[in-house]
Amino acid sequence: MSSKLAPPQRVLIVGGGEFGATTALELARGPYKGQAHLITVLDRCATPPATDAASFDYNKVIRQEYSDPLYAKLARDAMVGWRGEWSQHYYESGVVVSAARDSSEAANVDKSLAVTRQPDMRTPGKSARDLPARKDVENVYPADVKLGTFADGRAYFNEAGGWANARGATEDAVAKCRAAGVQFRAGTAKELIIDERTNKVTGVTTAEAGDRHIADKVVLCMGAWTPTLVPELQEQCLPTGQAVAFIQLTPEEYERYKAAPATWVGDIGFYIFPPTPSGLLKFAIHQKGYLSPTDTLPSVPRTHLSRGYEFQRIPDDAVTKLKAGLARVYPEFSDRVWTGTRLCWYSDRPSGDFLFDYHPKYNNSLFVAAGCSGHAFSRCFQSLIGLIVVEFLPVIGNLIVKGLNGELPKEYADVFAFNHRVPSRVDDSRLFSQHVVLKSTPMREIISPPGLDLISTADITSEYETTWSAYYPFTAIVWQQPLSPWAIAALPKDAIRDQDKATTTFDSLR
Repeated sequence: MSSKLAPPQRVLIVGGGEFGATTALELARGPYKGQAHLITVLDRCATPPATDAASFDYNKVIRQEYSDPLYAKLARDAMVGWRGEWSQHYYESGVVVSAARDSSEAANVDKSLAVTRQPDMRTPGKSARDLPARKDVENVYPADVKLGTFADGRAYFNEAGGWANARGATEDAVAKCRAAGVQFRAGTAKELIIDERTNKVTGVTTAEAGDRHIADKVVLCMGAWTPTLVPELQEQCLPTGQAVAFIQLTPEEYERYKAAPATWVGDIGFYIFPPTPSGLLKFAIHQKGYLSPTDTLPSVPRTHLSRGYEFQRIPDDAVTKLKAGLARVYPEFSDRVWTGTRLCWYSDRPSGDFLFDYHPKYNNSLFVAAGCSGHAFSRCFQSLIGLIVVEFLPVIGNLIVKGLNGELPKEYADVFAFNHRVPSRVDDSRLFSQHVVLKSTPMREIISPPGLDLISTADITSEYETTWSAYYPFTAIVWQQPLSPWAIAALPKDAIRDQDKATTTFDSLR
């Protein structure tokens, strides 16, 4: 059992995404109130979250669809936070959960609905209703939205749920940490510093300059990058990539689709969001995931920040599955040219659970917060990619701090522990798929809008915070994030770092 964290103990949190930022915030508001300068967050990016992190995203699903009571309760508690402190980042569109009637996932729709309807899971003023026929499904969507064949399946609609601006919420948490006095440092953690006399971790060194960051307690919140610092976690926290794509809607399309719910099709692992206020439609296929092995690790995240992989590429088979999913939900967009793509990287634990525990090797000096599996738990449609990373944002810091202090309730501590060994509780959409090694599968670059070629963002300064860029004749088009409504910035190639340039509308470039 570790002693409780309190001043004057110095805390080093490695990773400033959702896990790291909310942990720092919980400490700064609790035992370190007024002394938050003793908390340091070390992140690869000077302004977390890093642009290739899972929490650097437009949206993540927020809902209560868990047949596992443990996670259902966490989701219920998190929902209170989304409607409270974090409400500016939350859009309550509702969630449709569905599956083909002849699939094994159809039974899980019923199971999930039953849990959602339990008295202690109900949200005042919100209902979860069965959708037994196609006409019932159609009534949930805007009248002028044409639905595909998924609407013929088994489905229900929960009004209590929707989506959150993942990046905005994480940046908000970081800003609150800074305001409280938490210190932020930029650098890539390369190696643990271990006191040979006590066998305790006392800090980390960075890859850039070999800087040493020393603390009394080290907390790893590195997500899919965890095994790069602690290789023995390569199986416990396996980095897997999931394919995501985007379509930029026209203003007319946005008006038609803006009131649609988030939609999950369980038998094919496809999900799609309502459009963001800027008209961006995001969709993804959730499966076992893609691996990017190295000589020493079974997988390491390969992103647009990885040397030699700056282009936005996803596997050919993912493109095929994404197109099929679009046709099944919104056939209007099945042949639409995509705006962009991404492989979003998660930390997959075999059981699908969080890992919130002290590393058993280092005498309660190194706490690991990982296992933010994009899947998780008990075959209950909670597998919407990445939702677990941000969905629990209002409560995740509290859970980690309780773990640090040995105060987690036993039902959580047993599940989140290092030695947790239970049969897989991964949903069916992943059980029937296999990991795919990226080097062994054809990759595709998505070109959009027509006539614009995707190029590397490596030479674009961080203040642009771009997701991708493109060449237009004699002009570099920088797509800023978040997109202003249907507009992009047009900058002369020789003035790529000068923001004081004229803008041009998206439609004028089509």
